[in-house]
Amino acid sequence: MSKVFRAASSIGVAALVLSGASMAASPTGTFDAWAVSTGTITPTSTGGTGANCPTGFTCATAVTGEGFYQRQITEDSSGNDFFQTIITDKTVSGTPGGLTFSDESYVRTGNVTGLADKTQMKDVTVTGTLTETFEGSTELGTGWANGGSNDLAQIYQAIIADDTASGAEDFDAKFWLKQLGAEGSAGKLMRISSQVDIQEATTTPAAGAGTQDFVLVELSGSENSAGATADLGADGSITWAAGDRIKAIWVGQDMSAIAGVQQEFGFTAYEDFTGGTTGAVNTFSLLAGSSSTPVDWNVPTWGSSSAADAGPF
Repeated sequence: MSKVFRAASSIGVAALVLSGASMAASPTGTFDAWAVSTGTITPTSTGGTGANCPTGFTCATAVTGEGFYQRQITEDSSGNDFFQTIITDKTVSGTPGGLTFSDESYVRTGNVTGLADKTQMKDVTVTGTLTETFEGSTELGTGWANGGSNDLAQIYQAIIADDTASGAEDFDAKFWLKQLGAEGSAGKLMRISSQVDIQEATTTPAAGAGTQDFVLVELSGSENSAGATADLGADGSITWAAGDRIKAIWVGQDMSAIAGVQQEFGFTAYEDFTGGTTGAVNTFSLLAGSSSTPVDWNVPTWGSSSAADAGPF
């Protein structure tokens, strides 16, 4: 599908952007406080001085156009001035995250280094019972936009194919990255997951129902806020301290309901890369037939299905 190629190219561009570092919140403390109706963009903040202005700010009259909105906002407590710019497609209606494209940025005036920016993309194509989705969100910021301590970068991308027809095969691949400090020096979260459902909607289980899953999660610094122990029973355990750089991998396949296959396997691995507490443990099992799940198919604490699977940060 064409979305695969678009997603691959987007991931490459995101990697280049990240090599320069960072992101953070807008001057108002949050992005996405706006909506668009047939190309007319309207902020939804309240409490400030001026039309739809956020609390603690004074907002000047905006310059507008189809799919374009720009205004100057002034922070009452500091007197700092910012230009807020919002761009989306012409004639569209909706809210951030549900549009094909949108970009919101804040630039501080006075030759001050820094930028806060959030770009979102979402493309949904429906063909019969098949829904194909490409979704991406990138937040970047530097200088004044780093929250007063460490620059931050967040990226989410997903490719999803969901077919509701009986016997159809579904697919999804998702990627999350959060970095604090230059190249994640103060903290990092990376999560990659993929899932393939084989004949998942078949009404006769004996004829086929199977799934293959993969999750990789890496945490370090402030993103690993507490120590913990991963216990794999007879295969051993590993204990890590808060702040350690740790990684977990989960790979699984369950095809017990597919006639002629009935194969299951599971692999789980944990590793601590930090000096002084370095260690690793893993387990693998391979079964066939009667069991519903492989032995020791241990799901990483920060992996598998969770609220994070729902979408962007």
